[in-house]
Amino acid sequence: MNYLVIYPGRFHIFHLGHKAVYDHLVKKYGDNVYIATSNVQAPGTSPFSYSDKVAMLTKMGVPSSHILQVANPYATTEYTQSSADPENTVLIFAIGAKDQQLVKDANGKVIQRPRFTFAPKKDGSPSAIQPLPDNLKKCQPMSTGVAYADVVDTQEFKVLGKSANSASAVRKLYIEGGDADRNQIITDLYGAPYPELKDIFDQKLGVNKPQEAIIYGKEAVFAGDNPVNVMRESRIKKLQENINHLRKQLKTLREQQDYINEKRSYQD
Repeated sequence: MNYLVIYPGRFHIFHLGHKAVYDHLVKKYGDNVYIATSNVQAPGTSPFSYSDKVAMLTKMGVPSSHILQVANPYATTEYTQSSADPENTVLIFAIGAKDQQLVKDANGKVIQRPRFTFAPKKDGSPSAIQPLPDNLKKCQPMSTGVAYADVVDTQEFKVLGKSANSASAVRKLYIEGGDADRNQIITDLYGAPYPELKDIFDQKLGVNKPQEAIIYGKEAVFAGDNPVNVMRESRIKKLQENINHLRKQLKTLREQQDYINEKRSYQD
């Protein structure tokens, strides 16, 4: 029996924890492991395009031939319909343990549900996704409509000397850091301060480039050092300039009106 192992995810950012999971899967399943992701983008939480993620993945050593673009990384139909030999291939999804947790807030409200549930369907038939059995020989081929979930441990990693285990944590560090921090983050993640990756991160995470400086008094303050405050100050400064310009125009109009009124009075 052959195996098709899919490591699905959003991967905004693809980081060292993801790479550690991928390496673990390759060691376990061989050259049958593929990373699947979509081109879906949304400000803040999903800023990167599929091509952006390919750039990150390949810099980490993942072959481009093992990166798949799909509409829904977690849908079995994305893979069963394109398999060359579904009768002799087992479909396995690799899922991080964190994605399989039921998380509640302090009030008991559910804020995260398991990515896959293994409960039977309403008609009593088995769920399309089943836990991976210890004995892989018991797995059914994907032609039966069944796939399996291999739950893997979440891997922590270091960025800027700090422990992290999520893409959101890396995005936060990148946005809040200075330009030197951002170069170091790229280096920590991908092995070198690749300018093409930094350009992607700066653009998609809303970080201004260092050359975009704003002059305050005698100092040039770079928006990249503190983008939120600097952009706010820049907008206030621009607004004040517009107000001053309007005041000058109003003063000119008033002087013209006073001249017209004086001329009329003289003629009368």
